[in-house]
Amino acid sequence: MTSPDEQLSAPPIWFLALCAASSVVGLTILTPMLPLMMQDLRVSSNAVQSLLTFYLVAIAVGQIIAGPMSDRWGRRPVMIVGTILYAIGSLVCALNSNIEILKAGRIVQGLGAAACMAMSRAIVNDVFKRSEAARQMSTIAMVLAVAPALSMAFAGLIVETVRWQGTMALLALLGIVMCVCAWSVARETNRHRLPRFDLLALVLSYAAVLGNTRFLCWALCSGMQVGVFFVLNGVLAYQYQRHGYSMAQFGLWFSLTPLFYIIGNSLNRSWFVARGLERAALIGTMLSLVSMVSIFTTQWAGLTHALSLALPCCLFGFSNGIVVANSTVGAISASSDHIGTASGIVGALQMATGGIAGAIIVALGGTDEFSIASLAMIVMCLISVVCMLMIFAIETNRRRQQL
Repeated sequence: MTSPDEQLSAPPIWFLALCAASSVVGLTILTPMLPLMMQDLRVSSNAVQSLLTFYLVAIAVGQIIAGPMSDRWGRRPVMIVGTILYAIGSLVCALNSNIEILKAGRIVQGLGAAACMAMSRAIVNDVFKRSEAARQMSTIAMVLAVAPALSMAFAGLIVETVRWQGTMALLALLGIVMCVCAWSVARETNRHRLPRFDLLALVLSYAAVLGNTRFLCWALCSGMQVGVFFVLNGVLAYQYQRHGYSMAQFGLWFSLTPLFYIIGNSLNRSWFVARGLERAALIGTMLSLVSMVSIFTTQWAGLTHALSLALPCCLFGFSNGIVVANSTVGAISASSDHIGTASGIVGALQMATGGIAGAIIVALGGTDEFSIASLAMIVMCLISVVCMLMIFAIETNRRRQQL
């Protein structure tokens, strides 16, 4: 239960979910359009893939900036600026067909999405205690998963109707709606703002957060899990295409992944959180490892039916629903004196992992050879398992010292 003061200061959960979901929609709605954009723009697959990478890198860098700024000036003004940037970047992409201008537009769009995403997490941790924050984060994550699921399911149909330019215009409209909502319903939740914002204060804030081993383990676990999801978004369309499926079919099959993510989140909120964030996250990371080993095995065996890709992705979605909310709250709560900075670093690590891993996998030929991508995702899942084992070791040692 939350106190009356907590409930009074909390913005509507639907608003936080909308802001968080906008960043993922900006990624997932573009995925089924990559082959078409490659044809329209007459560029290579690496060039259109860079539109995903630039977006992810912008979100990563933007959150590093937005987090500390909100610790100084508050969550609300940073969020409002973020929604404006999201709308402007989307509009730039809608009105241009030059790949370089599209990259610039995606960077602006990503910076706006970064502020919205970082502030959603920071506000939850401002208002709620650890276990309740995990439940609220699971609620946001369930809503967050619905929007990408719908965007993936209908993106193929949308692009056939209004092309990819029209899709970017829809994202610009979403940014305008978020701006109006932020202005009208968002309240300030940061009651302990930093007295100054300069280079020294920024360095000290980052040092305090990054010097925390518990934070690093939680954050790296979260980053690897989210990174795998983004890598899947970047490479699966090509694998479905090699198996003879259309982009509309790919969108419908892959939309099952967020659906199972919702199921995992629902169980996390109602059952897993009560058994401890650490135990829940460890179970989730192990399931994610099994899912990536499964998808590698089915493709290595030469299976071409859509289920050979969809079923392992469903298991991954379920496991991600358990891990992400718990690991995010675990990381931010480990740095309670610098919530905005911690939120920014967690989000940056999540997006940077996806962007950097995606770029490396593309450079190694992962879009052409799926086994390369799947092996990389296995390694990422294994790292998240190791991180959670380290968290268990740290917590066990702390309990022994308290006895």
